[in-house]
Amino acid sequence: MDLKDILSAFDALPVAERSALLADADKATGNAKWMPNPGPQTDAFFSDADELFYGGQAGGGKSDLEIGAAITAHHRSLLLRRTNKEALGLVERMAEIIGNRDGWSGQQGIWRLADSTVEIGGCQLEDDKQRYKGLPHDLICFDEVSDFSETQYTFIIGWNRSTKPGQRCRVIAAGNPPTRPEGLWVLKRWAAWLDPNHHNPAEPGELRWYTTGEDGREIEVDGPGPHVIGGDLVTARSRTFIPARLSDNPDLEASGYAATLAALPEELRAAYRDGRF
Repeated sequence: MDLKDILSAFDALPVAERSALLADADKATGNAKWMPNPGPQTDAFFSDADELFYGGQAGGGKSDLEIGAAITAHHRSLLLRRTNKEALGLVERMAEIIGNRDGWSGQQGIWRLADSTVEIGGCQLEDDKQRYKGLPHDLICFDEVSDFSETQYTFIIGWNRSTKPGQRCRVIAAGNPPTRPEGLWVLKRWAAWLDPNHHNPAEPGELRWYTTGEDGREIEVDGPGPHVIGGDLVTARSRTFIPARLSDNPDLEASGYAATLAALPEELRAAYRDGRF
């Protein structure tokens, strides 16, 4: 049963039963600032992957996943778009989700919440990655990841860490299929899920582990390890891909956004409406 079926079944209930279910839901979620939509967004939120690519169709709730993870499950987060102007869209959406702008400093690009901080910024020039050098973040998100260069991505995630006991560290990359040659590195990094000719294809949500071999090239290994690489014991990082779909984002789908995507030129329609990599 997908989200549409659940909502249809809910709407068909008598008013009293709907009210009782809503009361139970409020009790179960408490004062949660954000909850993922059932389906792929929930799978992505609870994925154990160190590096998650949540992507595909436009409107699948990719930015909401990043913001939701930052404000509910992490202590120090970094949310990036390629340009500062684009990053303002993340600021606006976060304000909608939490209902205010309390704690936001536009000058510093930091949102200070009661028990966490969320840094929101851009990385327009290649060397802008240096601004994030040495700054630990337990959550690093790349919104529209194929707009970034591969070297920006791999450099910045080097500081995905935390000294807070029990705090999970993860990277979330979100985006649509790349439409420019500069973004094709994304297909290579997640080739096990996105390349139909891959020698060992992976299922959506399946974990695979990767590290760097003795020759400096990335290699896939059979689990987290530790593995002996060049005489050292190395722990591999896990990676996965989960497809995002407009149909799993009921609020946006109800707005008629599907018609907008259907009107795009063919090459953009394949990427944004169909999510074809």
